[in-house]
Amino acid sequence: MKSILVVLSLGLLTACATGYQAHTWSGGYKDSKLGDGHYLVEYYGNGTTSPATVEQFWAKRATELCPTGFEAVNNNTGATDGGIFVGGAVSIDHPWKKAEIKCK
Repeated sequence: MKSILVVLSLGLLTACATGYQAHTWSGGYKDSKLGDGHYLVEYYGNGTTSPATVEQFWAKRATELCPTGFEAVNNNTGATDGGIFVGGAVSIDHPWKKAEIKCK
């Protein structure tokens, strides 16, 4: 019975890719204003979000903040090991991108 619940739970969780949204428990964007036309933009995916999607959603948020264009500085991307652990054997990477931008 336990194994059935674990499999069903994993199935439900893997069906929940992070969409474009403000940051919640399942991922999304965060931003903070550092100065006039200067922002820190972050985007966090979950275990079912591809790095390419994170990059695309990060750029979308940056474009919303700087509609006339932007330059990225201090550009960081990566994946953190976290999220789902089943018997200590399975983990899911969570891709993310964080960079400062300056509007043109």
